Amino acid sequence: MKIKNYILTIGASVALGMGNYLGAQDTEFKPSGNLWGYVFGDYANKSHNDTLQRGGGSVQYRGTTPLSSSNTLSSTSAQAANTQTNAFQIRRAYLGYDYKFAPNFSAQIVLANEQNYDGGGKNTMYVKYANVKCSNIFGLKNTDIVLGQYQTASFATSFGTEPLWAYRSVERTIMDMHSIDGSTDLGASLQGKLWSQRVADSLKPMFIGYYAQIGNNNSAVPNSTNFKKGRVNLFVALLKQKLTIGLYGDYVVQQLLPYKTNNMTMKFYAAYATERFRVGAELFQQTNMNSDISIAYTKGAVATGAKNDTTSGVQMGWSVFASAAILKNKLSAFARYDMYNPDTKYNSGNLYSKAYSGITGSTSINGSVYTASTFYTQSFYTVGLDWTPNARIHIMPNIWYNGYKTMMSTSTPGGTTTFSDRVQKDYDMVYRLTFYFIFNGNKKVANSGMNY
Repeated sequence: MKIKNYILTIGASVALGMGNYLGAQDTEFKPSGNLWGYVFGDYANKSHNDTLQRGGGSVQYRGTTPLSSSNTLSSTSAQAANTQTNAFQIRRAYLGYDYKFAPNFSAQIVLANEQNYDGGGKNTMYVKYANVKCSNIFGLKNTDIVLGQYQTASFATSFGTEPLWAYRSVERTIMDMHSIDGSTDLGASLQGKLWSQRVADSLKPMFIGYYAQIGNNNSAVPNSTNFKKGRVNLFVALLKQKLTIGLYGDYVVQQLLPYKTNNMTMKFYAAYATERFRVGAELFQQTNMNSDISIAYTKGAVATGAKNDTTSGVQMGWSVFASAAILKNKLSAFARYDMYNPDTKYNSGNLYSKAYSGITGSTSINGSVYTASTFYTQSFYTVGLDWTPNARIHIMPNIWYNGYKTMMSTSTPGGTTTFSDRVQKDYDMVYRLTFYFIFNGNKKVANSGMNY
């Protein structure tokens, strides 16, 4: 009974506090909303195709196959999988509405199409974000509470790597590209500034910000597990907000039985931006505890008495990016390079029961099915120009390249095939004309190039 009364007392106090908080708002405030949106896509021509159609995660253009110079398809089964070589394509369309109930109380909803298709193969929309935000609650200055479908702090929030890269219309950030985390989740977010300057001083930090989030870890899909993902991002803005340095981490349990598996991510990033140029870099590592089952495989066979064993994989990647103005407000150039390793602990002398991606064969050993998988590193490049005839219209010719290099030895099953020279090292090459249109000048939309 005491516990029940205690809970009721807390609930009444919170309700009274919220009532007083909202009642204290400016009585002359007029609620208002803003409708906005943006679209980006490309005309893309794929000039070269990886033989094994590798890529995985959210890598664009994997599996799309170019025509040969004679305009006939290659006879290989891998290249015969898809005859598409060029196309006009919308990669993202957003329609959003922001509404302000009171000076410190607001809501957001965003409908998105990101190459989502219905049963008839037509583009369809889904709810990407839908949340309410209460700012400066209970007198805590620079503190927001967000409830609902929100942007995750792994890369998508303010002062994260996606807005710092500023060219999401060209490509996802490295963690998004390899599905290390999603950009949206359903849950709660506590965010704000731990400290900020009262008087601008270039020798001191402008402010220290943070995000602390808990969510389903299922993006915009309904929850399917009791395990929740925790995310924390701590960042500092220096040199009159030109330099941003951040540290991010997350943790989630995947399962408890038959053995416990979990994912833990750490990321460091930094970016420096002025009106004339920006440069930045990020480095991440994700440990996937007990994510695989392995068995020793030497000299083309499984050793006598070899046993199945759980193995923890470690994904690692780093990215550097830069952009610069050529003609102020009219023409800029951008470039980026990524390196991604799906498992720094991979042993070419083992067989694994789960592959990250790729064309696989399989064999049954000791009652478990093992994959002769194409473990490979990836190197991504993009370089292009950003022509802005209008501040909210961007036309961007660019080159998109993703290279693959096998991590397997010739003794590993699947390590070589008839096309061994290309299986060991191959690439996808795409030439694109990217367009990016932003609607409604009343809203400043992130990721719009140099943002003059």
